[in-house]
Parts: sequence; structure tokens; C-alpha cells
Amino acid sequence: ADVHLVGKDILRFHAIIWPALLMALGIELPQTVFAHGWWKIKGEKMSKSKKNVIDPEEIVKQHGADQLRYFLLREVPFGQDGNFSIPLFIKRVNSDLANDLGNLLSRTIPLVVRHCGGKIPSPADEDKILEEKIKKIFLSLDEAMNILSFSEALSCIWEIIRSANLYVDRCAPWKLANQADKQKRLNTVLYNLSETLRVLALLVFPFIPVSAQKIWTQLGMEEDLGSQTLDKAGVWGGLSPGTTVKKGPPLFPRIEQ
Repeated sequence: ADVHLVGKDILRFHAIIWPALLMALGIELPQTVFAHGWWKIKGEKMSKSKKNVIDPEEIVKQHGADQLRYFLLREVPFGQDGNFSIPLFIKRVNSDLANDLGNLLSRTIPLVVRHCGGKIPSPADEDKILEEKIKKIFLSLDEAMNILSFSEALSCIWEIIRSANLYVDRCAPWKLANQADKQKRLNTVLYNLSETLRVLALLVFPFIPVSAQKIWTQLGMEEDLGSQTLDKAGVWGGLSPGTTVKKGPPLFPRIEQ
């Protein structure tokens, strides 16, 4: 294995005794032993004896596996101790998933349906704002993933998402749609947003695979998302004009307190 993941309280066994057993049996050792921290409640380690354990299956049942997976990987640097609370979980899900990523999808696909006949338009001018942003982020993202800094990797991805939402605000495609002489500009804006969502589906797939697949499907992509590689599929321009989009329900419904 490339990475052997253990709890920090059992590191001695897994870093000394377990490798010795593997060596005695002639089994290849893992390349890395990574000790993760504890999730705490109000500063205390979760413990059955203290009856302060949070049931992850119950959270998944109520709110979804992607939502919990995102919170755990984003809220605290991987490997460190972190505090868990339902209010913190709800705040992170509503802010990052519903308001940022979910909102970007719900702002883009309906406009393609309404103003482009439900098909991805062809870009008509050299607007490379989002393309250049993604290229710039890729290097930092790669570095973060290589050192298992998942919270930093997600922070890089969310920089793209927030830039895309800012692009929507500045370009105001709903206003362009009301001007007959702005159709080409509208096509470019909607293509850039759709292509950004395609790349984002690739980037978030390791963290929130169910939601990434939904984005992929709404964009009309037919290739298997899980088999894509970033070096090839991550190149800008992979979304073909004329592809039929499929509007779906909200990606991340807001959680009420």
C-alpha cells in the first residue's frame, strides 16, 4: 500500500511491530504510515464511556455521505485533532456546498436550458479568466494532494468555485440574454461556466463522488467519471459544444438549524 492510515494512539505498534511482522513474512511495507488525530466533542476525545460519541451513520442518513465526508476533510487539517459539532457541520455544508458549489451549478444549467436550447454553446471570444484561474490553481492543488493536505486541496478547489461565482456576478448572463447583440458574449460566458463545472466535477470526485457524478451527468457527460485522469480530462475545452445538459434538483439543499 502507498499509505497505511492509523490512529495516533496506536502509532507505535503500526510503525514498529507491524512492519517487523510484514518484513518477517516477506510482504512489502507501505510507503507511508500516516497517524491521524482525534475528533473531539467540546474539546474532549469521543468515548463510549463518556457517552459523547456522534453516530456517523445517523448523520449520513439525515444529510448524506458527501456532506459528512466534505466536512471531515475540509474542517481540520488532515492528521490533527478537531472538534465536531452539528452547528459547525451545518454551517460548513450550507456555506461551502449549498451556497458555493450547489449555487454555481443552479446558476449555470438553467441558463443554458433557457437561452441555448439546453445545449452547450460555442465560445465566441477570447475570455480566459476562468481557464487561467484553473491552470494557476492546479500546481498548488497537486502539491497539497501529494502531502495528504486534503483541507488545503479543498481550499484550492473552492478558490476556483468562488472565482466562478464572482464571474457570474460580473458578467451577469441574465442581462446579456436580454440584449440581442450580446448573444455571442452570452455563449462564451455560459460555455466558460459549464466547462469550469466539468473540471470541478473531476476535482471534487475524490472527496464527494456522489455529488461530482451528479454535476457530470447534468452537464451531459457520458464518459465514466471515475476512470478519468486529470492530466488528460483536466485540460480546458473537454466539454463539446452541442452537448445536451440535463437540469436536475438542487445539488445540496440547505440544512435548516
